[in-house]
Amino acid sequence: MMDPPHINWIVSDVQHFSTEQQFDLIVVAEVLYYLDGSVEVRAAVRNLARMLAPGGQLVFGSARDANCRRWGHVAGAETVIAILEEELVEIDRLSCVGQSLNEDCLLACFRNGTSPSCGPTYQR
Repeated sequence: MMDPPHINWIVSDVQHFSTEQQFDLIVVAEVLYYLDGSVEVRAAVRNLARMLAPGGQLVFGSARDANCRRWGHVAGAETVIAILEEELVEIDRLSCVGQSLNEDCLLACFRNGTSPSCGPTYQR
């Protein structure tokens, strides 16, 4: 399968990747809870938000706070979503629950709020 010429795939270290290029879509899944603390999470989120194009979307997925704390991590989905909301506008959220205690996560979609015509804002 060939990649379309207008799509660039970048897999990178969330703490160290930086570019002046802006992206229409950024996906951050099951990674931010590995950072050492809320200072590092906030720095990573600010950097991701800076690289998101006006009207661009960021899709985030993570295990919930309770699971992450049980696994020894500082922050899970609820904590990171609150930090993302400091920089971006949440437009959708989905809860995913499996059969085991460890299969409980949230997926959330955010948009760069610099473009007011990107569609409706998610209502909780």
